[in-house]
Amino acid sequence: MKHYLLTTLCAVACGLQVTYAQQIPIAGKITDQNGAPISGVTVSVKGTNVAVTTNQNGLFSINANQDATLVISSVGYETQEVPVGGRKTISITLNATDQQIDEVIVVAYGTAKKSTYTGSAANINYAKEAKDVPVTSFQDALTGRVPGVQVNSTSGQAGSSTAIRIRGLGSMNASNEPLYVIDGVPIVSGQISQMSSYTYNTNNVMNTINPNDIESITILKDAAASSLYGSRAANGVVVITTKKGKTGAPKVNFKSSLAISPDWATDNYEKADIQDQINMLYSILYDSRIAAGRTPEQANEQTLMRLNSRNWTPGGSYGTPTTSYGFGMHGYEFSTDGISMFEHVHIKGKTDGVENRDGKYFDWDDVLFRSGKYNVYDLSLSGANDKTNYYTSLGYTSDKSRIIINDYERINGRVNLTQSLNKFLDFGINLSLASTELNGINDTRNTSTNYLFQSRNLLWAFYWPTDYKTGEIWKTRYNSYAQNQLYYNNEWENNTGTKRISASPSFTIKLLPELNVRTIFSYDQSIARDHLYYSPNHYTGETDKGIVHEMNTDFKKNSLFNYG
Repeated sequence: MKHYLLTTLCAVACGLQVTYAQQIPIAGKITDQNGAPISGVTVSVKGTNVAVTTNQNGLFSINANQDATLVISSVGYETQEVPVGGRKTISITLNATDQQIDEVIVVAYGTAKKSTYTGSAANINYAKEAKDVPVTSFQDALTGRVPGVQVNSTSGQAGSSTAIRIRGLGSMNASNEPLYVIDGVPIVSGQISQMSSYTYNTNNVMNTINPNDIESITILKDAAASSLYGSRAANGVVVITTKKGKTGAPKVNFKSSLAISPDWATDNYEKADIQDQINMLYSILYDSRIAAGRTPEQANEQTLMRLNSRNWTPGGSYGTPTTSYGFGMHGYEFSTDGISMFEHVHIKGKTDGVENRDGKYFDWDDVLFRSGKYNVYDLSLSGANDKTNYYTSLGYTSDKSRIIINDYERINGRVNLTQSLNKFLDFGINLSLASTELNGINDTRNTSTNYLFQSRNLLWAFYWPTDYKTGEIWKTRYNSYAQNQLYYNNEWENNTGTKRISASPSFTIKLLPELNVRTIFSYDQSIARDHLYYSPNHYTGETDKGIVHEMNTDFKKNSLFNYG
């Protein structure tokens, strides 16, 4: 009996010894896809309560059986199950998970599951879907991305205002612009300068926001938005969430992009050949004279006289000259072999001046347009741990459009910081600074100052910026409502500078796990400086011997928000 008991005890001891021998110490390191260590990752042995977390260097140590499976999990990363397989050292790389944009949306001063939100809302993961779109304003990147939302640009100027219509036109006189909310704070938007009272230039204050700082955009489209923001949401709401740091080691991002629009990449509504144009004009003028009772000989003679020398007052009696001249003063002569309506018009360039015009025509596209260039440099530093979450950025944007004297520059910076002071109180600050400069043309809708309309004028190739007899610059206005823009571009100045500072410090009191109280103080100031000058040589400033307009606009908005 004693021998049997001793044998049994030895067998149990051996079994315990075998079981214990299967437990091995395992050391490992966990990193993200960029090789940076991840702290705070939970490493547990599957099927047990044994678990540890990684330190600041992403290192961990745990005891487990040789055939155990480790479960690796962390917020923002995909959970992995790793078999030990007798290894004592393990290196693991976690893949980041993108939150499904159709699950959580930003509403009012917090978030909600889209399935529980009863209103109409659309969410755009801007940092993923539109990060590579070369636009000065994030508004332009929304074009075609949200059903039912109209995004229109009324001007081709760099830095011009973009109109967003979420609920159509609700008023003929009042504003139809939506309410813009950044990180829970309503902000000033739209046109802030006074330049539009004098020219067709616009200055969109929303361009001060760097698109690279935006994480997501939620557009609240129906009347349910009024229950969140009141009457200000009558035209819809655009809710913008800026980027924050992600758990792990500090992350530095640098982005540089260049977009070019060469002249051959854009269609400027090509005109007919200059020979076809002059033949058409001859036929039209000839036909008008036949309709007025002229003989074919008279119609031919008067039409050629009209092209070569003097004009006649439209609607008046033919033969009454005015002080405006035909193409003869620009160095061309015209003739026909016959006297019919559809004659081929011979074009001969004059050679009696310092500039030979024979067989030559001026290319206005070459001097009024250029290759557009959009250039961006963005630098950001971000990171987070259990106490601090931070995102800082510095950006520079240059937008030179296809039209000369149409330049836009922006320098901007942002600091988004959240610091845990203790287990009950968090402090946050969202600070952004921006400075923009806009030099724009007077983008009207007539041939006088609109480069596209002027260069598309028929017969415009006959007009030169210089006098063929003397070679001097042509200062007088042409035989129409157009003029020599190469001269007048140097006789006026038009620019707008904008500086904006936006700061939103906040305190969050954690009363209960399910109840937080947050206070935000918002300060938003935008200053626009407009400069408009016409020299005495400019037709607009000629009467007053020169005109200067200096205008300053200062918008300030202070707000205090308390919510839980």
